[in-house]
Amino acid sequence: MESFDVTSLYTNVTNSSALQALSEMLELHARDVLMYGLSKARIMTLIKECLNCNIFKWSGTYFSQVRGLAMGQRLAPVLAICFMSKIEEPVLSRCPLMYCRYIDDCCIVTSTQSEMDECFTILNQQSQYISFTREKPCDGWLPYLNTQLMLANGTLHVKWYRKESSKNIILHARSAHPTAVKRAIVRNVFKTALEVSSGESERQESLRMANEIMSSNGYSSRPRRARKPTAANGGNRNERKLPLCLPFISDRELSGAILDDNRKTALKYRKE
Repeated sequence: MESFDVTSLYTNVTNSSALQALSEMLELHARDVLMYGLSKARIMTLIKECLNCNIFKWSGTYFSQVRGLAMGQRLAPVLAICFMSKIEEPVLSRCPLMYCRYIDDCCIVTSTQSEMDECFTILNQQSQYISFTREKPCDGWLPYLNTQLMLANGTLHVKWYRKESSKNIILHARSAHPTAVKRAIVRNVFKTALEVSSGESERQESLRMANEIMSSNGYSSRPRRARKPTAANGGNRNERKLPLCLPFISDRELSGAILDDNRKTALKYRKE
């Protein structure tokens, strides 16, 4: 079991290669794709025109991207996926035990190491611009996306994973954000840690890592909900206060008054 990753996918996929992969996919799935009354030729023409709009300005000078899909284009992820589906066809035809891919991250399981090496070689031979890197399991665990995988006795074990380079910085508990936002962040972190884990031991380890991340960002293990003020702890005190009503003055009225007075206003710093 190994994972393969493409080095700089978007900038190494040429427009012609992406259009060719898209054309073949439209031809293969013509009955399943909703064309909205457009022919395949017109769709390809429209997409080609969109890809040609890759001019940007930097330091007062205009540039045009010569090769690669522009990162800011909405079509780039879709075309990159189409291109990768063409790249992986020779490997899928060999019927590995398991093959899954998310954009440019591939996870593959083969019966022998020689078969794994052959699949890696085949992928690197599909395009002169595309280069794959490989990662092998460390201490039995293989990092893949936000998980770690281990294959033992025919059973796949999965647990939550954070890269060593990750700072694990999330919205701090003392940040001036709504409480609902903070609760949603905490809930999603623990939800992810639980849902990606396969067994009880993996869930406990994922929860331990989630608790460490929460603690490092100022969250307690058991967050307390703010109590609503009652009559006993402050309700009567608020009732004894008198409201202070301030008149509304628009900025237009204030600016007009300053201009009519013809005075210069400024803030001055005064030492105490």
